[in-house]
Amino acid sequence: MANLRDGVGVYSDGEDFRWIHHAPTPGCRGNDAAVAPDISLWVGTMRYDEAEGGRTLTRIAPDGNSTRVLDDVTVSNGIGWSPDHLEMYYIDSPTRRIDVFTFIDGQAIERRPWVETHHHAGFPDGLTVDSDGAVWVAFWDGAAVHRYTPSGELDRVIPLPVARPTACAFGGSTANDLYITSARTGGGRPIGAVNARNEC
Repeated sequence: MANLRDGVGVYSDGEDFRWIHHAPTPGCRGNDAAVAPDISLWVGTMRYDEAEGGRTLTRIAPDGNSTRVLDDVTVSNGIGWSPDHLEMYYIDSPTRRIDVFTFIDGQAIERRPWVETHHHAGFPDGLTVDSDGAVWVAFWDGAAVHRYTPSGELDRVIPLPVARPTACAFGGSTANDLYITSARTGGGRPIGAVNARNEC
């Protein structure tokens, strides 16, 4: 499944392709996406020029039906859920804030600020949630990944050799390896993939 410029599509066997949510909009593209505990897909969009507002966060149900959740997003990014599935974390990067929703019956309600990041270098981008409920956030132009406790306290910073980390996820045989992706755009430092195997 891929969140592309013109919508969300599915590749089968690496070759066959079909759209499940086709919504081409000039000057816009898909950005971050995540699968919810109820197996719905949550997809964000942004404008290429990153103009304020006007883009979306959409929920796509397992049957393919879509519901627009937010329609005033600038750069839709990190999406993740608490281990008990009762909260959904979300980032619209230019706000320099991590928000949280109450998540009930597949719906995100009661959006509220959770962590302000204005005092940190860079912009919050992709995120993942660990089994303890801590939220790990990649900081675009911040050359780091930050870990926040379930109460929203910053308790760990992983410096990176790249300026623009974009996302992070746990993997490996015990899910203790933190994989971090990065981008090179606008003349940033060389890209790379960092595997932080330090008992994250």
